[in-house]
Amino acid sequence: MRWMVGVLLFGVTLAQSLTAPPEAQVGQPMEIRGADFPPGRYTLKIASDATTTEVDLETFNGSVATTWTPPAEGLYRISIRVGERTVEAQTRVRAVPSGPASVGPAQPSAPARPELALPTLGPEGLVLGDWKLPLKGQWIGPKRLGQRAFIARGPLVLEIDLLNPRVVAQHYPPGEVQALEADAELTVLLEDGRRLALSAFAGKPYEGRWESLAVIREYFETLSATGSPAQDQSPDTNRPYWYYFSRPVGSIGPADLAAVGRDLLQRSHRPELAWGQGVMQWLQPWLMQVKAARAQGLEQSLAWSDFFLKYLPQLPGAEAMLWEQVGWLEAQGRPDLGARYREALRQVKSWQNPLTSSTMATATWALLGLYALMLLYLTLMYLPAQLRGLRPSGGWLLGWLRHPLLRLRHSVLAYTSVGERTLLLFLFLLAAMALLGWGLMARSEALLAQDSLTRGTLRSSAAQETLRSLANSAPLQGLLAYALSKENPAEAQRLYAAAPSWTYVLLGRGTPEALAQAYRRAPASAVVQETLGIGGDFWSPVYREAGVVREAVPTPRIIAATIGLGGLQGLVTDFVAAWRDLPIWPSALWAWTIAFVILLFTLYHILCFFLPRPQGVAGNLAWRRAVQLLFPGSPTYSQGWGLLVLLALVGALWLWRLGSAWGVVMAIVALGVHLLLWFLLVYRGAR
Repeated sequence: MRWMVGVLLFGVTLAQSLTAPPEAQVGQPMEIRGADFPPGRYTLKIASDATTTEVDLETFNGSVATTWTPPAEGLYRISIRVGERTVEAQTRVRAVPSGPASVGPAQPSAPARPELALPTLGPEGLVLGDWKLPLKGQWIGPKRLGQRAFIARGPLVLEIDLLNPRVVAQHYPPGEVQALEADAELTVLLEDGRRLALSAFAGKPYEGRWESLAVIREYFETLSATGSPAQDQSPDTNRPYWYYFSRPVGSIGPADLAAVGRDLLQRSHRPELAWGQGVMQWLQPWLMQVKAARAQGLEQSLAWSDFFLKYLPQLPGAEAMLWEQVGWLEAQGRPDLGARYREALRQVKSWQNPLTSSTMATATWALLGLYALMLLYLTLMYLPAQLRGLRPSGGWLLGWLRHPLLRLRHSVLAYTSVGERTLLLFLFLLAAMALLGWGLMARSEALLAQDSLTRGTLRSSAAQETLRSLANSAPLQGLLAYALSKENPAEAQRLYAAAPSWTYVLLGRGTPEALAQAYRRAPASAVVQETLGIGGDFWSPVYREAGVVREAVPTPRIIAATIGLGGLQGLVTDFVAAWRDLPIWPSALWAWTIAFVILLFTLYHILCFFLPRPQGVAGNLAWRRAVQLLFPGSPTYSQGWGLLVLLALVGALWLWRLGSAWGVVMAIVALGVHLLLWFLLVYRGAR
């Protein structure tokens, strides 16, 4: 049986083919295609005696394809390595003939072909003889390479044929072009400092300014307004997703949506990662199209909502729109589709960070309020006994001036029981920890809000630089390992080995031991199941249709936790700088004032544990019962259960404030429990 499987696998391995034209001309683009490739990413190598070029490709339905323009004549060997085997082809590139060949020695030699004229850029556009390409704005170039000229503006490069003037190709660099450089192949200098050849654009995400996509829209609008669309004869295939983003929403059809989604995945964008507001100037109309397309029928609306659910579920506003789509689908009599959307959206929710700086701020203020309420309760509870004990030393206020140490000895916490002291200290520490969590979460959100980390990918050059600047802890090295896993696999594996054994790290390591450990830790994870070939989820066929191997992705929840742990490590290694730089402080003075207050109160609470309880605390029973009646849950504060009654009442008031009728019901129940506890306390005291 094993030898039969081996024969089949060997046959599949030998099935790949690579085709290229046997002959080509310098400066003329040629198409290179491959078929029957396993899903994955491959490197196409084009080599001659003088130069070598490499192009990164990803499979789509088992096929790979690209276009390449030979810079010089010669024999070019084209190869792709598949496992242990190399698939090869070759092309003979010849110089462009300068004129008709001479026939016989009697004929006079043909005159030399005149030098090709270079087009010029002017106010009316690009002009070459009688040919004119209308353009707006300031363009770079032209830069000549063989029989082609290139001009650029923003994230758009146009290739013009000088022999038969027309635009023969549109190239889309992953950023704004600053300059054009002609060497063996045209190279663009981007505004972020990168130099990329035309063949290096493949597989790279867009990193330029989103407003620069207006250049692409303006170019097509200019051609349409001047009646010159025939001047551009470039192929309309293999265009990147940002080209479609710039197009009017009315010109986008289901086939375009499929092309956009496929290109997003092939350029390392992932549905698990979040997007920022910048792209919404282009995608807001797309998002609104989900609702607008409902008037056209179920199929049209599903085409748009499926696109966002598959590829951009974490786009700002997408989740709310998709939940609205769930209700619409169920109203159309399609509960099956609604259930499908609900399950996928629950998984999207699991990718997101459940804690935000606003929730942590609310928790901090709530805990401080509970702490202040408990302190007020204990002050009122033991006020008669405290006043009686302070009378010989000057009273409640003057005692601090006459006998400060004795006044501290008769602090209110000295009259409390051990349980009440413990509960108050516990509330104070919880409030301090919530304050610290608020600061760390605000720091994480500020870092995650950077443009480089809000484009649905961590594999852009800007995202990698950002992660390098943050990689000061083992968890952050795991993020950098994921970001470098395609570009630098060896470095990624070194970083994965140093990172903690989280699920995405274990899958990134890829060893049998790591995969087994990942399954033991997260057997219900769809990515783990898909990696092991035992399951999947809603996105499994999405990746397969795009020809992209699915990986474990550090979700926003993981990224926020990772940056938060890095912040905690910063507090340990350099507390002064880390505490001062928390983004919740209006100024450094606030940071050190609050740090001093926290330290002072902590020492005070610890000191009170060593203060002996004065005599006569059990007196004034009627006063203490009256105070306990006014504070919900107070009869059992020292045991901790009364705090739950108080929290239930606070939650009920919050629900009532939000307009929920359940708030009134919860408040009545909480107050009923409090009165029951109070009556039981009075009854036991009477007995």
